[in-house]
Amino acid sequence: MAPTAEFCGIDPEQMGALATSLRGAADRLTAFSREFEEKLGRYGIGTPALREIVDIADWGGRQVSMLHGRIDLIKTLGNGAPELGGAGGTGGAASIAAGGPGLIRLPDELKDFDIAQGLARMYGENILVNFHGESQAKLIHEHIDEVAELADTPQAAAAFFALLSPKVRDSLPNLIANTGSKTAKQDLATFSKVLGAALNAPALVPAFAQVRADLVKPADNRAAAWNRLALLKGANAPSSVRSAATRALVLDDFAKKPRQDWRAGGPAETKAYGLPSDLVAMGLEVLAGDGTAVRDVFARMGGAEVTLNRTDKMKLFLDYAKEVGTGDQVADAFGRVAEAGSEATTEKPGQHSPEAAAFALDVIKVAGSFGTALPAVAKDSMGVIANSYVHELVSGGRFDKAADRASSMQIPKHWEAFPGVTPAFYLNPVDTSQFMKTFVGEDKVADAFKSTVARFRHDTLLAAARLDAQSDNNHFRDISMMFGDFGSIAFRTTVDVLGEEDAVADLARDFTKNTAGFLLGEIPIAGPVAELGWGITQAYIVSSASDAWADSFETQVDAAKKERSDLAKRLKYDMASLLHSGGYPASEPPKELINATTSTLKTYDEFVAEAKREAIGNKRWEQVLQQKLAAYEDWMDGNDKLDEKIESSSRVQTSDLAENLLKVQARD
Repeated sequence: MAPTAEFCGIDPEQMGALATSLRGAADRLTAFSREFEEKLGRYGIGTPALREIVDIADWGGRQVSMLHGRIDLIKTLGNGAPELGGAGGTGGAASIAAGGPGLIRLPDELKDFDIAQGLARMYGENILVNFHGESQAKLIHEHIDEVAELADTPQAAAAFFALLSPKVRDSLPNLIANTGSKTAKQDLATFSKVLGAALNAPALVPAFAQVRADLVKPADNRAAAWNRLALLKGANAPSSVRSAATRALVLDDFAKKPRQDWRAGGPAETKAYGLPSDLVAMGLEVLAGDGTAVRDVFARMGGAEVTLNRTDKMKLFLDYAKEVGTGDQVADAFGRVAEAGSEATTEKPGQHSPEAAAFALDVIKVAGSFGTALPAVAKDSMGVIANSYVHELVSGGRFDKAADRASSMQIPKHWEAFPGVTPAFYLNPVDTSQFMKTFVGEDKVADAFKSTVARFRHDTLLAAARLDAQSDNNHFRDISMMFGDFGSIAFRTTVDVLGEEDAVADLARDFTKNTAGFLLGEIPIAGPVAELGWGITQAYIVSSASDAWADSFETQVDAAKKERSDLAKRLKYDMASLLHSGGYPASEPPKELINATTSTLKTYDEFVAEAKREAIGNKRWEQVLQQKLAAYEDWMDGNDKLDEKIESSSRVQTSDLAENLLKVQARD
């Protein structure tokens, strides 16, 4: 039918009357043709025309069956739709167009509804109830592609689930798993995807409203609750459904009485789907990835009976995880829920929304209260949050202003903002250190965070150099000091977790790796150059803070590289390179100091590489290097303003004040 702006619809009662009339007409045609075929046959007269009438009557009979089936389907799918002016009526376009009560609105997908009905009957009334074991598994998978196609038509997907019995729907994961099917995980994922399409449908099939309501109400038992959550897990359901379902099925009760046995998933289900047996963990699994749902749950979990604030609710999960055998399942899921609520992977660092940032602040304080005792499976999620909230953590190490501040969403009194550093909340140094303890020592997680800090340092200092080049407000020095404070706290935190010897060894390993791998041919690679700059800063902080640490670091680096680390010169050259790249006023550097490809000042390690290539005869490469560095020093000394900026910015990064103040605050 061609599209029309006019109202089009079906009246089931009149359609029924039409079907009855058509049935009567077909019966009369059949009787007529038989009567006259018999009479004419007595006289040997052929009756092909009468046979055509019989065919017409048969067609009419088939249409009657189709119409009755269509009427039943429409009534079933329309069940629960509000009548015009009745309770729940919306007065929408469909109701207005009808001009009277009794109208239900269904999308114009009747053919797809027929397909959905056929599949619902095949699975719900046959395959899932009349078969068992291997044969049942084969039949479930044999028709799964047909089920998958329903996801392309959300209303048909809704019809499919509306036409399944509640008993079958609520036990679907269990029924599939108990067949022992090797494709159980794939099959359940298909049913979940179709359910998700139905839940996200732009127009609701009325009968599906009951399905939706059933999903978000308490289950009769924990096994049923687990099944419902397992079906929702891969549905990508709307935030409102995830929030309501997880609260009703487990989390409200958990908030009221957490110390119970929450195991619900059986061995067959957990093995087939790779899902946790713990019902609390399953609730968190459904929430993971949906920050809106996560924040809503933590705001409302437990209802009016529970007066815990959000941080107390977070602690419930971590305390429970440390007490039970299924604790790793809970802690792992909690970590990913914390990521989602913080929007750690969906929002950009330094640009976090207030609601996500407030959630992240609570996560940081709660996780930090556990420190190294945080369950290991949650540590990688803390690293993800740390990378996303690098502005907040680095500025959390500052001691130049409001050193006694409390961690808060509010800007501390006397706080001075730095360009390019845009925290959404303000940590104090103790909370900063405590949170970093949750992932220090986890090599992969810690290395990722170091890389993030390194890039942040490089980009922020470069931007500060550009600003100071226009109007020197000492942004470069101030930001250098901030990273110096943070580096000092970061190392102190590492010492607290790993011990002095391992902390210095870890720093030496990073330094050696970064200095060895940042050149591609003769061209510095941007990422490793930034990481080397941060590594130099940390190493210089450590070597300045303790002679013992400095000796240990130098010994380990020298053993690995067969050359001295020359930290002071490396740091000065890193500062000089950033200022030069930012356009800070200075005379043109000698040609031999500039990388011809990048047009930037050469790094210390480029000079080392050149010296080793150019050392010939009896000339040692160290002598060649000193000649090259002398030219660099002459250029810097000849630019007083630049030289002063380099010196002051280097020196403010090496104070042990931050570390000492952190010790005092931690004791308090």
